[in-house]
Amino acid sequence: MNLFQKASKTKSRLKRFVSGVTASALALTAFAAMPEIADRRAEAAAANWKFDLGGAGTASGYTGVSAGTGYNASNGYGFSGSVSDVTAGGSGALSDAVRFTGGEFRVDLPNGLYQVTVTTGNSPRTSITMEGMLQMINLCGNNAVESIQIPVTDGQLNIAAVAGMNNAQYTISAIEITQLNTTGETKPTVWLCGDSTVANYYN
Repeated sequence: MNLFQKASKTKSRLKRFVSGVTASALALTAFAAMPEIADRRAEAAAANWKFDLGGAGTASGYTGVSAGTGYNASNGYGFSGSVSDVTAGGSGALSDAVRFTGGEFRVDLPNGLYQVTVTTGNSPRTSITMEGMLQMINLCGNNAVESIQIPVTDGQLNIAAVAGMNNAQYTISAIEITQLNTTGETKPTVWLCGDSTVANYYN
């Protein structure tokens, strides 16, 4: 074999080697990107929810959650603590509700800023806590509706109905959650300090 033939053979082997390395690199890049794409899709799917709370069926377009649905990570939502199913006087998602007697509703969410709309059941006066703090004060009357914006920074939103009036039941019929951004940034807040006359009461 002369020098020219040796050079040609070496060049051919080099081409095959480079081609193989390139193909492997492309395959690895695509494989590495797959979990990232799946994560993005999962986050997008879990960022917006419409929950129909109660045990009397599920309205169209909602995810039904009865009081017996305990929170678990595979579902990404459910109740913990003391809750029970009750009826309500509305229609569709508002025809039933869950009564809170110390429990809370948990839903896993990607971190970000959310608009949360809560509709009560048959409750003369109910307040709503989120993330352990009062966020909606004295929602009055059956099927009262209120919306707020709240950041989620720990991957989970916790919601509960609490006392608005003694000797009354505190219920929620429906919860709607919509992601507004992925940063959790909110508009500036002006805080007012004083007695109950500066509280943000329902209506």
